[in-house]
This record gives sequence, C-alpha cells and structure tokens, in this order.
Amino acid sequence: MLIPTAECNSIPTLSREDVHVWLCDLSRLEGERPALASKLSPAEQTRAARFAFERDRRRFVLSHGLLRTILSRYLAREPGEIQFETGPHGKPAVPRRSDVAFPIEFSLSHSGHYAVVAVRKERAVGVDVEVCRLDVEALKLAQRFFTPLESQRIAQAHGEEQQRIFYCYWTGKEAYLKGRGVGLSLGLDRFELLFNEEWTLAQVRSTESGGLDRDWSVQSFHIEEHVAGALAVEGETRSVQMLTATTLFR
Repeated sequence: MLIPTAECNSIPTLSREDVHVWLCDLSRLEGERPALASKLSPAEQTRAARFAFERDRRRFVLSHGLLRTILSRYLAREPGEIQFETGPHGKPAVPRRSDVAFPIEFSLSHSGHYAVVAVRKERAVGVDVEVCRLDVEALKLAQRFFTPLESQRIAQAHGEEQQRIFYCYWTGKEAYLKGRGVGLSLGLDRFELLFNEEWTLAQVRSTESGGLDRDWSVQSFHIEEHVAGALAVEGETRSVQMLTATTLFR
C-alpha cells in the first residue's frame, strides 16, 4: 500500500513490514549545504572535489549529506559517525552491528535537483529517480537496452504516453539492479518487468529461464509530473510511506 507524501520533522516508526521513501528537492537545502558538507567523510569530500562542474559537486554534497542526516535518525548516531561498506559491485551499506536487532538497509538516487532515499529494516531495497527529458528517444533506447516485449509495449504507445512508459521501465530496472546490488553487470535485457494495467506495480521475470523472481517487486511513483521514480523491494511489504525530507531541517 502506497501512503501519500507527508511532511514529518521526525522519523516515523519503521517496522520490518514497512518502507520509508524520503523525497527531496535539493534546491531547498542550499542554505544547509555547509552543515551537510561537514557531515561527509574524507572519502566523500574527495569524491565531491573531483566533479568538474560546481553544480554536480553541490548536488553530491547535498544528497549524501541528506542521506547521512536521514540514516542518523534511524541509527541514533551522529551523521558524521556513520560508516559505509561497499559490496562487490559497489552497493553501499551500513555495516551490521551486534547491538542492533534489525539492520537498516537503504538506497539513494538523485537526478537533477531531486533526491530520493529509501529505508527499511533487514531486507534489501533499491530506489531510482529520473528527471524526464522531453527529447529522449524512448523507442530507440528501448530497442537497444530492453527486452523485445518491453520494446513492443513502448512502440504501441505514442507521444507523452510513450515517454511515461519508457521511464516506468527505466527507473524500475535501475531500482531492481540497485536493490540486488549487482549494478549493470546483470544487463537490462536479462530480465523484464511485467507491469499491471495502471503501470504502478510490476513483477520481475528472467528472460533466460522465463521464471518470476518472486523475492522482488517493483513499484513506480512520481515526485512531480516530470520526475519519475521507482522502488524495488525484497520480500513482502505492508506499506510504503512517502515523506518530505526537507521538513527534517526545520
């Protein structure tokens, strides 16, 4: 069940059956940039400094500072004290501690000046957000990267509807790969998304075996009309709560 976006200046209770998705317009955090930059690790500060453009450097600082701020509320630790480890394909994670009953899993995505952070307990989660481009060659990209079935469904649509469906697939696939922590090593055409008629929920099917990945499901959402997002979750969930992250800084 998707719970509509709500403003909240504290962290709601997170059960094992829930997912929290924090939405943020990073341009509204510009005044917090010095404070957020101070929360980053030396490695993150080095990564930020490597960006050629100030715009990209600023968005990196804001999004990763935001991530630390959000996680600190769940972990009851200072943002700057949080350590991360990376999986074989680069997926970041909070190291599991013996004194924490349910480890926190998370996923971060940002596009343009929008960022999304998904958080849940114990089971994996992946999230993706994309600012939709009006000039995207949806069908050409689908034919190159997606499965024939997905390309066919995109070809059957036109205009804005074609773009909307393309971004449902694109963000859904990215979220699934991020959730599993395999990155593009799996290949976007190695699995396909079977969306319902409303293009809100999808099952995942392997194109090699034809079998469903019953451990995972994908849910599409929109931050704004031109900003598409998707959430991939491992196992069953009772609710997905959408929260406005900027309220944490009031």
